Amino acid sequence: MRKIGTVPIFLLLAAWLAPGLFGHDPWKPDEAYTFGLVYHILESGDWLVPTLGGEPFVEKPPVFFWTAALFAKLFGWAMPLHDAAHLAAAFYVLLTLLFTALAARRLYGGGAALPAALLLAGSLGYLQHAHQLITDNALMAGVAMAIYGLAAFSGFWLGTGAGIAFLSKGLLGPGLIGLTAVVLVALPAWRQSWKTWPVAAILFLPWALIWP
Repeated sequence: MRKIGTVPIFLLLAAWLAPGLFGHDPWKPDEAYTFGLVYHILESGDWLVPTLGGEPFVEKPPVFFWTAALFAKLFGWAMPLHDAAHLAAAFYVLLTLLFTALAARRLYGGGAALPAALLLAGSLGYLQHAHQLITDNALMAGVAMAIYGLAAFSGFWLGTGAGIAFLSKGLLGPGLIGLTAVVLVALPAWRQSWKTWPVAAILFLPWALIWP
């Protein structure tokens, strides 16, 4: 059987991601209020306190809103602002697929990388959310990054991923990542993984402290 090259697979992933991102008004309810927060940043120049309808919105940390506002600022001249903001969703989805592939390659060998990314992209529960302007996409990217950090025994990626997850949706992501790291120490193959924790903690601290 002829082996499929990587280029068609990358084109397939691009064809999966691009449709649905652009050319429509923000979908209610989540995209509408998310874009409202992004629009406030662009109009007021206040990047510190997300604000919606004149009231501070601190239900969720702001890293996704910051990213969407940055993309809107950079590319708003070429497309409607809400379409430019959608590039943030694409950015975090690409990070999620990339680090999922890297973790699979680390754990199961090079042949598992692209299939892992395709399996995630083909998950029905991910299809709609991956195309939405929602903080969950940044959370997914952070968790995928941290899982790669665990797989590669890398405190840098473990701490950075946990930090992005925290600034995406609060303690949920870091809590799950921390619990996973603790459980892994009980397994013989992962017993030494605790040695990555100090570096991970140092990398996590800036994310945990800079906004709160």
